[in-house]
Amino acid sequence: MLSKRGLVSLALAACALFSIFYWWRAAEPRILVDALSDHLSCVSYAPYHDSDQSPFDKALRIDPAQIENDLTLLAQRFDCVRTYSVIHGLDDVPRVAQKLGMKVILGLWISGIAADNELQLAKGIEAARKYPGAIRAIVVGNEVLLRREQPVSALRKYIERVRAAVPPDMAVTYADIWAFWQRNKELADAVSFITIHILPYWDDNPPAIENAVGYADAIYWRVKEDFKDKEVMIGETGWPSYGRQRLGAEPSLVNEARFIREFAVRMALEKVPYNVIEAFDQPWKRKEEGAVGGYWGILDGAGVAKFPFRGPVAEAPSWRLPAYGVMGLFFAALLFLERRRLNSDGVLALLAIGIAGGGAWTSFFRDMLIANRSVFEWGVTGFYAAAAFVATLAFARPLAAWCAKGAPLPEVAAASHLLRWLRRNDQSHSPQARLLGGLRFLFLFGAAFVGLLMVFDARMRDFPSALYAAPALGLALMAWISPKNNADLEEVLLAGWIGFSGLWTAVNENLATPRLEPWGLPEGPNYHALGWACVSLLLAASVLVPVFVELRPGQRHDAE
Repeated sequence: MLSKRGLVSLALAACALFSIFYWWRAAEPRILVDALSDHLSCVSYAPYHDSDQSPFDKALRIDPAQIENDLTLLAQRFDCVRTYSVIHGLDDVPRVAQKLGMKVILGLWISGIAADNELQLAKGIEAARKYPGAIRAIVVGNEVLLRREQPVSALRKYIERVRAAVPPDMAVTYADIWAFWQRNKELADAVSFITIHILPYWDDNPPAIENAVGYADAIYWRVKEDFKDKEVMIGETGWPSYGRQRLGAEPSLVNEARFIREFAVRMALEKVPYNVIEAFDQPWKRKEEGAVGGYWGILDGAGVAKFPFRGPVAEAPSWRLPAYGVMGLFFAALLFLERRRLNSDGVLALLAIGIAGGGAWTSFFRDMLIANRSVFEWGVTGFYAAAAFVATLAFARPLAAWCAKGAPLPEVAAASHLLRWLRRNDQSHSPQARLLGGLRFLFLFGAAFVGLLMVFDARMRDFPSALYAAPALGLALMAWISPKNNADLEEVLLAGWIGFSGLWTAVNENLATPRLEPWGLPEGPNYHALGWACVSLLLAASVLVPVFVELRPGQRHDAE
């Protein structure tokens, strides 16, 4: 049976190996189904791919040169673009598309504001009359019923007005989530064809990526059965390349490429008309939908293709060497700090901690680059990233000394001692104990706040597991090696909430959401939620285990 020192060494080695494997896997090309050609049918186009552009900016007008550059780029991969509005300069899209030999599914944004709707109809009708050869169809309203901004009767009137004003052979439709078409079948006779949105990731019962295309296909044919006399087009479908996992639906670059390719192949074989969402990543959506909302593009904000339509795809091919480099820097920093006090066992412990901590820190830094939107977010995440770096160094030193020669672990000052020290420069604890205590309270407070969001407002929240992983592991190992209770009631309550919320999140994300037949339970676990639950339990255990040990009858008797 392994000794406690052997178990600690094994745990550190396992974390280091996982870190190495994680970054090796992220850069390893994956073999996927190839698209049938380098051109897909149609793609949603919104020009707001610069960080300072947003459709909510009423004064914004996109430079015609940007629209021409965008469509020139898209013409290399798509035969058609779908737009959602004719303001902000988007009324120029049909002219540019006609010049490039592309088709346009022209969108008119219908909202709850009558004056805005009139402007959309006037500009849309003008474009339809001016460029009839470029416009494949007009979409009068996008998810208006979903947003509850117009009743069906008002929407029907808008559609009928457009149909009466445009060339008689021009198709006019309305686009919404597939379920809302099923609830409002009476609108079908007002449109030329049905346009449905099928976004497996956002569905109430999202499937895992291996079932996503089959899921979308089954929904299409279910709707087609409901509207036998109408053509049905899939007006939106896609998969995000980054963000939080929902049930079995995991966003990733590889999964986005897999979905788009497999979907395009299946639709081509079944001769189903479709449009994928979307052309460019849209930074403005991150405010409304969380980080995941900004990463549905086939091209990034700079117009660079995120993946090819054929050939292998790697998740993060440019991050392997930086990750391994950061691991080396962490180890070098730890070795420099402890160079005079360690034997070979201690050096190996430092190596494992450096690899695990460096890999986790790199993962969080990548998350920061992808998800941060503002100076405030950079300030908060940057502060915690610096704290995670300090915590890795601070917890590594006593753990390595213990692994090397059984050196006693330092105390971790409770929050109340920290406050007394701040008020009166209380010297009852060493600087090391105060540093460890401050770091523990900082990460307890942060994790408790994240847990609060995950329980009450989880839909758009990412799991910051990489940020808390190294501090949680270091604190938990120190508490297990030397279970001395140095926590205040406030810290115990924070730890209790962290443990509960982590477990609740894992159960809720994996099992609590009902599943529709024939899909049943989730096809795979929500690894993001399970990872956060593990980190939460480690962090909670670092405070609660010493408390439980102290409360044991034998422990109380020994203390007396």
